[in-house]
Amino acid sequence: MFSKFNIQYLLSYLGLLPFFFISFNKYFFFIINDSISKQFIIFYCLIISVFIGAINWNFEKNIKIFLAIYSIIPSLFALLIIILSLYNVNIYYLIFFIISFLLAQLFFDYILIYFKAENANTFFYLRLPLTTIIIINILIIIF
Repeated sequence: MFSKFNIQYLLSYLGLLPFFFISFNKYFFFIINDSISKQFIIFYCLIISVFIGAINWNFEKNIKIFLAIYSIIPSLFALLIIILSLYNVNIYYLIFFIISFLLAQLFFDYILIYFKAENANTFFYLRLPLTTIIIINILIIIF
């Protein structure tokens, strides 16, 4: 039973807990201020997108140059969002950019990384459901 257990899947799904807490807080707990919740979600989404990009790095073998460049794009995007946030760009624009980026990242990850049959399970059991749940929670928190 435990030989097929993958701790990475468990840790990935546990990463949803802050989204659920902030969502429940908005409607039931009322512990955290609404503007702080929105700012937290922005920065937490940036951490997740950078982490997803970093997953493509494997120092034990040489990866293709386009994959190395592709995997730093989330870091550059996060830097852009942080700068825009510091300049007080409307939070709804930032959320729109983040959701758009998460969807684009999901699409391009599938095309560039998971299209091969050997990697498809990771996409369909991890990337697709997690990104969908994250986007739904972002929308619940923001509106």
